[in-house]
Amino acid sequence: MNRRILLCAVALALGALFVRLGFWQLDRHGERSAGVRARAERADAPRLEWLGPGDVPPDTAGLIGRRARLAGRWDRAGEVILRSRTLDGRAGAEVLTPFLVGGDAGPVVMVLRGWLPAPDGLRPDLASGWTGSPGDASEARAPSEVEGVFVSSRDGRGGQPLRPEIAGAQHLAIAGLDLALIRKQTDLDPSPHVLRADDPPPGGVLRPARALETDAGPHLSYAIQWFAFAVIGLGGTAILLRSSGGRKSPSERKRS
Repeated sequence: MNRRILLCAVALALGALFVRLGFWQLDRHGERSAGVRARAERADAPRLEWLGPGDVPPDTAGLIGRRARLAGRWDRAGEVILRSRTLDGRAGAEVLTPFLVGGDAGPVVMVLRGWLPAPDGLRPDLASGWTGSPGDASEARAPSEVEGVFVSSRDGRGGQPLRPEIAGAQHLAIAGLDLALIRKQTDLDPSPHVLRADDPPPGGVLRPARALETDAGPHLSYAIQWFAFAVIGLGGTAILLRSSGGRKSPSERKRS
């Protein structure tokens, strides 16, 4: 009898846990679905023109998915590497380049410019992602524009910071978009906005960076799995108890 009570208690506890995990995944599905819908609505909004220091958008989270055009200049010396990014089975890295909106005195926006090949996933040829040479001062300081879509960053996703040397200069290499880590590890003070640049012109080495997520992810299927585990566990326990209840123990058979 004690064994049956223990079995019931364990089955009920696990069933409650599985159901709770199922509802948690449903909540995550709802959050992701709402985010996808919000990004789709922002994508249809008028393009944001950020052409000078006074045009800094006050909202950060509300800009995710919205198109924008920035004017200013690039800071090639401050490029940050998002390491270990594969494309079509090839090892590589994505490049985050600081963009000074309005010029030298303007706010810094990190721009996800694209993907470059790197056999070790850590040291891409950064110069190959530009039309001019690294030592071309006039090209580096020339006024530029960049268009793209605002994407999200998250503190803590940067992982262990590394400092690989590329073409005689050290660059910060991190695991993911983490502006807090960039502020901590460099002299940069980027704004809380990250722009994913539009696809680079064809024919160059630079390839498009990862696109925004356009679905709600696998959370709904995970929820169904957790609910199925709860049903299977409780149903299996009920069948086991019912079948064992119809059999007499050896001591009961002796008494009968």
